[in-house]
Amino acid sequence: MKYDCTLKKLTIWVVLIVFAPFFSDANIIVLNGLTHENQVQPGETYRGAIQIQNASEKNRSVRIYQRDYWFSYTGESKHDPAGSMERSNAGWISFSPELMDLGPNEVASVNFEVSVPEGESFSGTYWSVIMVEGIVPPDTSGYSKGVTINTAIRYAVQIVTNIGETGTNDIQFLGLELGKREETTQLFVALENTGERVLRPELALELFDEAGNSAGIIKAERRKTFPGTSVMVTLRLEGIKPGNYTGVLVADCDDDHVFGTNVSFEIE
Repeated sequence: MKYDCTLKKLTIWVVLIVFAPFFSDANIIVLNGLTHENQVQPGETYRGAIQIQNASEKNRSVRIYQRDYWFSYTGESKHDPAGSMERSNAGWISFSPELMDLGPNEVASVNFEVSVPEGESFSGTYWSVIMVEGIVPPDTSGYSKGVTINTAIRYAVQIVTNIGETGTNDIQFLGLELGKREETTQLFVALENTGERVLRPELALELFDEAGNSAGIIKAERRKTFPGTSVMVTLRLEGIKPGNYTGVLVADCDDDHVFGTNVSFEIE
């Protein structure tokens, strides 16, 4: 038996899921943000639109579909089939169109409607994502043997539904770790949302040296966490001298929901 050992062209697809409104190499751009959040009651309906632009000089096709979304402080994230998560609102959402063709620099909208079922005991936050994916046609103009790499860019537009003011608010500190990046000591804090509502905690750390003097307050930007998800927040300890420290670590979600813990560590 003879085997054909001739090298053939192999195309590899790399998929990038984008969580920011703009991506420098993207032909398809989402113009009006990647989060649509509303507060409603069971039985109510609200509507919205996702504005999409073809920023290239060529005609482009776009596919629109649904997924559930989950993420962890470890860096892991999942885009599971729509409706598979306990707090998915994908089944409440209808949208149109599912496929669109855009001319050069054309702007169009994907209209969506969210209808919360009536008579159910919903509480807290429910969410899913609408994926916006530019379809990249195969490039056959320069066919040759070997390997080529094509990049597909997808935007994950979060559709977040809060049921009134219902649902518990709770944050759990999963762990702390000291490290160094770019010659700066940093404290990495893992947080999990163990409540029922989406939270945006602002992390603040007040440090005290061995003599009990305050070494300052360090803050980090707010990070959004959905129920059952977790994030890693970084506090840059710039200007903090080596030594033993104690401190109070606070996650401020809003005026009524502030969570804290005591910490102690040594900076070498």
